[in-house]
Amino acid sequence: MDQAPQENQATAPPATGHLNIKVTDNNNEVFFKIKRTTQLKKLMEAFCTRQGKDLSSVRFLFDGTRVRQDDTPDTLDMADGDTLEVHQEQVGGYLP
Repeated sequence: MDQAPQENQATAPPATGHLNIKVTDNNNEVFFKIKRTTQLKKLMEAFCTRQGKDLSSVRFLFDGTRVRQDDTPDTLDMADGDTLEVHQEQVGGYLP
């Protein structure tokens, strides 16, 4: 009788832990499937490589907030199907 609860636990479907994330810039949409605990640096580097961009020349935003390379989907409370926006990094802005 003690084994029955253990068998039920073993047959329960495991949580996937993966999310599908859409990354968009002005012209492109790229979809990535990543684990909830993976640092977004990996996704950022993959996007930049595919698009021929330098990681230091762009910034990533989620819900209007800048995403750091050490952030994970869990730390940002991302859900399956969420979108990261990519914008060209701008330096300066001085007007005489």
